[in-house]
Amino acid sequence: MNAVITADIIDSTRLTKESEDIVLQAIHQLVEDQKSTRTNLNSNLSIRRGDNIQIELEDAREALKAALLLKTALNKITLIGDNKTKPSIDLRIAIGTGAIHGHRDNVNESTGEAYTNSGRTLDAMKKYKRTLAIKTGFSKLDAELETEFKLLEVIMSGWKVTSAEVMYWTLQGLNEIEIGQKLGKTQSAINQRKKTAGWSGIEPLLERFQTLMDRGE
Repeated sequence: MNAVITADIIDSTRLTKESEDIVLQAIHQLVEDQKSTRTNLNSNLSIRRGDNIQIELEDAREALKAALLLKTALNKITLIGDNKTKPSIDLRIAIGTGAIHGHRDNVNESTGEAYTNSGRTLDAMKKYKRTLAIKTGFSKLDAELETEFKLLEVIMSGWKVTSAEVMYWTLQGLNEIEIGQKLGKTQSAINQRKKTAGWSGIEPLLERFQTLMDRGE
């Protein structure tokens, strides 16, 4: 089963040209970082108008991890003049799963159930002020993930820039010592930030998500 992530930046109209460039750089850096870490997402990325992002995934089991990587890549940005503890950038992220019938090298030209589910879900999220949602087309599966994603939204709403930094590298597969070396912090400080960010709940959710995608039920 394939997956498509469609995301847009919340309040993107407030971004200056310089801020848009910073966002684009962070997204492209995410792609580069995956190549040098233990993350192996078989994905295809498209960015439109600077505030609309689509990621096509061959394996739907990796969709939640990819969504969180995208969120943390932007949540760890601090724009000039903004509060240095609170993320300057946030996203609405919709995951759609299903077949991709009209696969093209250019993501913008691809079609299929995964694209339809992702796009329609993102449109609905704006009305209900959601930041993370999914549509698989399986009613029981959607009902379970709806509950779990709402809980995850609550956890993520409390993230600081420091939380996003640690989650970003944790999702990339780095251990606490390696993350500490990258951020110039001790292993114990990284461990505490992971606890504060809710990793003890996020990790089993990622595992549960993969199990559910395997079953497709």
